[in-house]
Amino acid sequence: MSWSVDAYGHVFPSQRERAADDLLLVVDPDGVEWSVREMATPQAWARAPRCLVLSSRDCVRRVWSYPSEWRDLPSDALLRLGRLD
Repeated sequence: MSWSVDAYGHVFPSQRERAADDLLLVVDPDGVEWSVREMATPQAWARAPRCLVLSSRDCVRRVWSYPSEWRDLPSDALLRLGRLD
């Protein structure tokens, strides 16, 4: 088991490496590839027990409110979630 420390000094167990099937890749209209995955958020600062993490080469976004069927959303709707929260 490994441990992580957040920006406030809180120590928590790191999440296991996610399997490849837990990762969804989408491309935005500018050709930027985003990886999307749902993760547990045990940190004290978290807004919810889980979140979606959208990450590109230049940006990481957490989405706290999202539908349970997020994997079924079209790419543009999924990327819009990352801009709304």
